[in-house]
Amino acid sequence: MTSNRGTSTLRSRAASARVGRREWWVSFLLFAALGAGWAIALPLFGSPDEPAHTIRAASVARGEAIGEQIPGKDGGWRAVTVPEVMESANNVGCYAFRSDLSAACLSYEGSDRETKVDTTAGTYFPAYYWVVGLPSLISPQAGGVYLMRLLSALVAAALLACAVSSLRGFPNRRVGAVGLAVSVTPMVLFVNGTVNPSSLEISASIAAWCSALAIAATRADTRIDRAEIIRLVVAFSALGVSRLFAPMWIVGMLVVAGLLGGWTVIRRMSRDRGMQLAAGIIGIATLSQLVWNVIVRPVDTGTSVEVSQYELIRNTIGRSGFFYDSMIGNFGWLNVKAPYIVILIWTAAIGLLLALGLSLPSRRASLALLLTAAATVMLPLVSEYREVPIIGPFWQGRYTLPLAVGVPLIAAWIIGASSIGERLARSRLPLIVGAALFIGHFLSFAQTLRRFSVGYNGSFMYWRAPSWSPPLGALPITLGFGLVLILWSLWLLGPSPEDLEVPVNAAVDSGVDSPVN
Repeated sequence: MTSNRGTSTLRSRAASARVGRREWWVSFLLFAALGAGWAIALPLFGSPDEPAHTIRAASVARGEAIGEQIPGKDGGWRAVTVPEVMESANNVGCYAFRSDLSAACLSYEGSDRETKVDTTAGTYFPAYYWVVGLPSLISPQAGGVYLMRLLSALVAAALLACAVSSLRGFPNRRVGAVGLAVSVTPMVLFVNGTVNPSSLEISASIAAWCSALAIAATRADTRIDRAEIIRLVVAFSALGVSRLFAPMWIVGMLVVAGLLGGWTVIRRMSRDRGMQLAAGIIGIATLSQLVWNVIVRPVDTGTSVEVSQYELIRNTIGRSGFFYDSMIGNFGWLNVKAPYIVILIWTAAIGLLLALGLSLPSRRASLALLLTAAATVMLPLVSEYREVPIIGPFWQGRYTLPLAVGVPLIAAWIIGASSIGERLARSRLPLIVGAALFIGHFLSFAQTLRRFSVGYNGSFMYWRAPSWSPPLGALPITLGFGLVLILWSLWLLGPSPEDLEVPVNAAVDSGVDSPVN
């Protein structure tokens, strides 16, 4: 009898593992296709600071961890050794800040002979750059740059697929999927299709939030899932080596996960051997970023900007709308705004999740959600206020996204642990949200491609006689992106058999003040 039960358990685990692997691979392929769509649709260097990051990546891939100091220039400015053709990346100014012009004016030409080229990203942590710079060893020409983008999109897709897998550990998988879908704004996919370390930082943050929240929901009488611990290590380690602010994001996520899980979960995590090993690996990855920041001082300008206190406060508050919009959709060199309806769609979705999450009576959970939302609002304002006198206005919405994506995810976690979550999971709301988000993603993509094809004020039928056209053509890329979006929405937000079952309220067992108690 015991033998039969053991055999049955092993078979169940094997079947669950097969389902998990299939789920990861399907999610990976869909996210990779979305990232690749953006990577192909954007003209070369059509995103903020992409020339600098591309040059940095090519130099790191060639073994140059940090370049030569440039006399008279501070901050991240360095002279690095890269193929001569990459110097022409700086010609992007012919269209980057001229919305009336297409991207046809850019001439990316030159030899493969190595020479010294300046970059503003020469002091940034090299981990991301070493990976995405590898295709430049094959070719530094245009094809190599597109391959660098595609490799960056694949890394981001792998992390986002891990986030999807972690949803099975949420109190309610389908409600958690709504939170994940809302967290993946058009700006997230846009950045994933470019050569920019923000793609690693944001995608790793989404995966890290999902993994931490899944572990926080683990029932007191069950063992922490080993696969979830592996995803935790991958996500937090990738985040730890991504960008300057990564250690701050990691601390914030752990505090929030502790609030949601309570002391019972914290004690279990601290005693679990797998979690102890995970903490060590994550600590080493994060420490490497901290040591680099202390020694290299990647953003130290040593300069100051004269500004009155009144002007400082007025300008900082005045830019708050830009901070918000550019978390959702502000493309190109931050001069291709998403259609206003896109901002409204995400505002409505975030507002719905936030209102439901805060309305439920779990005090610790509400505090965690409220603190994360408040920090999302205040961080850009405080950072601008402190740093403008040193380096001038610098904050962009994507800098806040590693923290901001936690708001819909935490809210979905709280809602899923309640009886409201059970009803929502059986309703059409996830599909309605998915349809709205599809519209937002598609309009953002088409608007951006139109701007680069015919200029901001060009024809709405931008595929007919474009001045510039992406590889494969504007219309096929647009239609292909739309098709993948449909498949992605149905895959992520469509119901599965377990979504239609009454879930065990994991929050009750994990120590959260459950709304149903």
